[in-house]
Amino acid sequence: MHKFVRLAYVAALVVLSGFALVTWIELDSLRKAPVALPSYQFESLTGSDGVATVATRGTWMAQEGPPEPLLTTTIECRKDQMQCVESAALVVFVSGKGLLEAQQTVYPVERWTAQEVATKQVNGKCDSRQLVLDLGDKRARSRVSASEGKGICKEMPARILDLVTGYKVREPREPPKKP
Repeated sequence: MHKFVRLAYVAALVVLSGFALVTWIELDSLRKAPVALPSYQFESLTGSDGVATVATRGTWMAQEGPPEPLLTTTIECRKDQMQCVESAALVVFVSGKGLLEAQQTVYPVERWTAQEVATKQVNGKCDSRQLVLDLGDKRARSRVSASEGKGICKEMPARILDLVTGYKVREPREPPKKP
């Protein structure tokens, strides 16, 4: 009987150790991205008043180059105002803790066609950005280049960001291919 109790005790320890390992792996992945990032959405609408609106949301992810910080965003473009408004939430890590910063940027629209909406470049403190919304493919892209102001920010190469579903940011990516 003691042998059976010991076997049951060892089996229970093995099962509990397995659960502890799975829990530790999940918590470790959550520490890397401490928030649930939204799914990608893209809508192009024309209201009853004839006003065209394009709305999209998701998380910015670099195609190549250094990874972006966790930046989730909602973009709304209105043709009657010829502008796009990006409302973004940025997760910044300070001393190992994630802090949330909110920012809003207004982009004047450079061209609005049946195929795409493209904004003018907007200069920020550390970079210049332009939004391009592909209405046919329902994709949002941001072209980022170095800022005009030198010396205040770390040099970053020009890059293209795609707006994607939040969970894709957590997926391991292949390093960029060299020509």
